[in-house]
Amino acid sequence: MEPTAELLDLPKEYGTPKVVLAWPVVREKLEAATVYWLATIRPDGRPHVVPRDGIWVDDALWYGGAEETVHHRNVRANRSVVVSIGESLQAVIVEGEVPEAPQIDRAVAGRLAKAQAEKYPQYGPASPEQFQGPGALIVRPRRVIAWTEYPTNATRFRFP
Repeated sequence: MEPTAELLDLPKEYGTPKVVLAWPVVREKLEAATVYWLATIRPDGRPHVVPRDGIWVDDALWYGGAEETVHHRNVRANRSVVVSIGESLQAVIVEGEVPEAPQIDRAVAGRLAKAQAEKYPQYGPASPEQFQGPGALIVRPRRVIAWTEYPTNATRFRFP
C-alpha cells in the first residue's frame, strides 16, 4: 500500500514546498543506498548513530548485526528508530519501529538473501537463514520525510 504524501509545512524563512515528491522516486533512493545511518536511543536517553548496510525490500529496511552491538541492545529497550540517507540537498529520513522478533518466512528470506547478494557482492553469497535468526532486524516506516530539491519538493509520507 502506497503511503499518503503531503508537502512539509516549513518555517517561512526556509521557503515553501510546491511539488509533492512521488513515492517511487523515494523508494528508488532507499533501494539504491549502500549505507543507512541508524539512530537509536540508549536506555539512559542518550542518542546513538551508526552506519549500517541494509536492503530496502517491500517498503522496509532489513539489516542485521551481532546481538551484542549497541544498536541491537538499544532497539530491545526502545523500538523507535530513525534512518537516514543522502545529504542536505537530497535527503530521505525514515522514522519507524523495529518489531520484536519478526517472523520471516522462507520465501521472503530467500528474496532478501538474493537482494543482499546482488547489492553487496563483496560479502559473498547470502543465505535465507541470515534473515531468520535473532541478528536480523527490520525497520517498518511510520513516516518518511524526503526531498531532492530543498525546499521545492520537501514531502512527508505517512504509512498506514
